[in-house]
Amino acid sequence: MIGHFDLFYSLEHEKQKHIIDAAMQEFGEKGFRHASTNAIVEKAGISKGMLFYYFGSKEELFDFVFDFSLELWKAEYMQKFMNEARPGDFLERCKMLSELKRKVITDFPVIVRFIERIYLPEPEEQFKKHLNGAKELKETVRKYIFDDIDYSLFRDDIDPHNTEKYIKWLMDSYEADITVKFNTGELNGNDLDSAWEHYDAFTADLRKIFYKQEYCL
Repeated sequence: MIGHFDLFYSLEHEKQKHIIDAAMQEFGEKGFRHASTNAIVEKAGISKGMLFYYFGSKEELFDFVFDFSLELWKAEYMQKFMNEARPGDFLERCKMLSELKRKVITDFPVIVRFIERIYLPEPEEQFKKHLNGAKELKETVRKYIFDDIDYSLFRDDIDPHNTEKYIKWLMDSYEADITVKFNTGELNGNDLDSAWEHYDAFTADLRKIFYKQEYCL
């Protein structure tokens, strides 16, 4: 991939960033079909001819920024997250992941909105073809979160494997709800603090429901 885009990578870093940010913002807000390359070049401060000099087509530009987004997530966040000490407490792991997501949203809100379009009910074909890569990354995170859980923290009167499933279902439902609100603009930067407070309250309630009393303090 690097060799194919040598001309683009020869640009100064700041100009690369302007082009990538402009493309992700346009694709993230309008999807692929309705995204305008005219709007992208205007936001990036370059000519349309130069854009197609670096990227042969709108689809090639889209593929590049999607791959770039996933690689950035892996390099800047996933490696750091996977290298942290992993507690046996399932909900503590979930909180670690939420802190990671909070940082990503704060640092790169445009990237988050762009990637999350892949999970719309009917994503466009250009997003669908990247679904496997996004799923693979998500499954890596889920494996790290869900493997080797300390079941002794859970209540004894519920099968621990069922407890794990119940918490997963509830967490997935919660995340899906937040994703819909984020993608539709119902949840914006001004609402994020209250959203994280609500998440903390949500996980605290899960702890009260599924954990032994001594681990609910």
